[in-house]
Amino acid sequence: MSAQLQSPARPEVPGGIAPASLDSQILAAEMAILAREQRLRQHASRIGQQVHDKLPTLGAGAASMVGGVVLRRLFRHKRGVADTSAVSTGSSWLAQLPWAQLSAFLWPLLPLTVRNRVNPKLVATLMATAVPLAVAHFRVARQAPVATAPLLDLRRYAGRWFEIARLPLTTERECDSDVTATYTLLGRDRLRIVNSCYTRDGVLEEVRGVARPTGSDGAKLEVCFMPKALRWLPGSWAPYWVLHVDPDYGAAVVGTPDRKHLWLLSRSPFMDDSQLQRLLLHARAQGFDTTQLMRTPQGVHRS
Repeated sequence: MSAQLQSPARPEVPGGIAPASLDSQILAAEMAILAREQRLRQHASRIGQQVHDKLPTLGAGAASMVGGVVLRRLFRHKRGVADTSAVSTGSSWLAQLPWAQLSAFLWPLLPLTVRNRVNPKLVATLMATAVPLAVAHFRVARQAPVATAPLLDLRRYAGRWFEIARLPLTTERECDSDVTATYTLLGRDRLRIVNSCYTRDGVLEEVRGVARPTGSDGAKLEVCFMPKALRWLPGSWAPYWVLHVDPDYGAAVVGTPDRKHLWLLSRSPFMDDSQLQRLLLHARAQGFDTTQLMRTPQGVHRS
């Protein structure tokens, strides 16, 4: 028997249902396409409305970021030390993130109940300021203790030092120029101090005190400018640590263990930029904020 080719069987239409004509099928497809296009337009409209609603939040974040940049530049702009920001002070990368911008992107992810109760501008401002400050605080807390010069010879350290630069200091706010510190060795381990400077009115001011070592290496000193009868009072002595001194005792870096006070000293009233940058590196390595340093004019009232 030879095989016979059979055409496939046509599906049977259930009883009572007439098969749709070709025109009806085309019309149904067109209606489906129109309905889909309508849904897409409605979805795009909702997205546009959401973006429009988020514009104030984005604007607040951008404004906070711009304001933070402006304030940072204003605070960093101090008279004196030039290009002190060329070497990083090791600030945390987390504190440098654009938190104001991040708040604008994170805001839509918060629950609606939270967004209805909190002002987005307040959130952007807090994230742009509070987060970097908190990170900087914990970074400072984790810093290693300040290290002093390995060995300080008080006899060689004695003499006159010229202040080249300093961090802002309340006790020196009246000093305008020609700030010097003269140390005279008293006995074996005590120094007499004579600090002098000229005010903005051209008046020479002096303050006298004493210094004594508190460690075996001689580099950790404490100073007192109170009268001798009152030096026993609590808080009358303040730390004065020699962090670095050149081998020839021609320049030195002095600071406090809390990193709030810093002085760059020299035996001569003027210092070239290469030597200044070298002293700044020593200070930065100890975690001091050298961006706040103020240069001290020398030779204004001296011949």
